[in-house]
Amino acid sequence: MLEARQFTLHTDHKPLTYAFRQRSDKCSPRQARQLDFISQFTTDIRYIKGSENIVADTLSRISSISMPSPIDYEQIAQAQQNDPELQSLLSNSNIFHFKK
Repeated sequence: MLEARQFTLHTDHKPLTYAFRQRSDKCSPRQARQLDFISQFTTDIRYIKGSENIVADTLSRISSISMPSPIDYEQIAQAQQNDPELQSLLSNSNIFHFKK
């Protein structure tokens, strides 16, 4: 999805912006592998202060966003038990192998 597309990576990790400019002998083998992987996609990495990085700040709080209506699993189970088509499929064990 990102291959062959131009994009800029914004990070609040300032050392990452210098990582591609340093000599490779200063990197550990692990860092070299990770930088090699990242460089397959982009080398346009720009620093942005964490407090100004609104997108990352929002994504880090995604768990606090609640769904408008929680899923009622008991209601779903009851609807499945009352569904004649599903019950017919479950009772015909020659066609499907369902786990209950």
